[in-house]
Amino acid sequence: MKRDTNITSVPARAIDVGYANTKFTCGRKQVNGINMVHADLFPSITATLRPNATFMHAPGTHGADGCISEVNGVPHFAGRGVDMHLKGVQPRHVMKDYCTSPSYLALMRGAMHYMLEDAGNPQEMAIEHLTVGLPLNTYLEYRDRLRSIVVGRHEVVSPDPSVGARHVTVVDASVMVQPMGALYNYGLTHPDFNLSGWNLVIDVGGGTIDFLVARDKAPNYERSGAHPESMLACASAVAKMINPSLRGQYSIIQEIDAAIRERNETIRISGVEYAMSDFSGAISDVLRGGYNAMLDTIGALEDFHSILVCGGGGAVFYDYLREQHPELRPRLRIDAGAAFSNVRGFQIVAEYTQRMGSANR
Repeated sequence: MKRDTNITSVPARAIDVGYANTKFTCGRKQVNGINMVHADLFPSITATLRPNATFMHAPGTHGADGCISEVNGVPHFAGRGVDMHLKGVQPRHVMKDYCTSPSYLALMRGAMHYMLEDAGNPQEMAIEHLTVGLPLNTYLEYRDRLRSIVVGRHEVVSPDPSVGARHVTVVDASVMVQPMGALYNYGLTHPDFNLSGWNLVIDVGGGTIDFLVARDKAPNYERSGAHPESMLACASAVAKMINPSLRGQYSIIQEIDAAIRERNETIRISGVEYAMSDFSGAISDVLRGGYNAMLDTIGALEDFHSILVCGGGGAVFYDYLREQHPELRPRLRIDAGAAFSNVRGFQIVAEYTQRMGSANR
């Protein structure tokens, strides 16, 4: 990181705005003597702020943990404290044009806010190369438009008046299909993983299950795709069984989603304790739909040397595959840091691209 009196410059960063969580990197940190990509996350939901709502994000409160960015004249709050600004009913939708929405831009700037905090809150930061991602079903249509949204100068306002408005300038950016990040990250951090030949990456996110077929690190888009029902759909299916009206309540869906991913035996909703085993059939139905949709696109599984499962819901889908399709077990792998697989891979690509750009200048 380079710093002068006017601007702080960082060579490479990455952001992965998902439907459930927004993941971001802050470069590399030494952890137990190992140089690792430092990644973190916050919920992928924003709140529009009322003009008189300043008391809700007073400095030092949970509601101040995040940033404010104005999109089309409307102030949006994004960050870990967003739940203090939400209404009771807050439906979650999986939209094809998600990356062009005001919420997406606010979430991206929320990630920049935490990057600024990590750098000591400079008033100006330049990111020489930023890598972001898109699901496979929207990548070809929206990659150029997303890049144009990312590149440029962004205002990021802290609720703390002593910090106030700061700016982040993205000098250059690249857009990747999300599962490709996981393939790079896992391949480069696991020497026993062979990136050559045919590999399948299954990225189980909040809104979509992406499946990427690659040979020698080159994507085969004819056999790759995405299914628009994943972990949020699992949580919604459970909520529907309890009470259909719960499906639009953000906090309830969050609790159910966490219970599914953490394999909790019970969940307490509206003061009532429910056994999660009662909902296993509904959850399996959603996962089965994703698996069948994947097979319809990729065809046979026999030619894959390895099947890598990643994403925030990766462990859930990994367990489903092991139980329902035991013949796949010898080839199944899961990234231990599944939630950050993609964004860590994005960081690796951003670092490489920035180095190559510097070498060619």
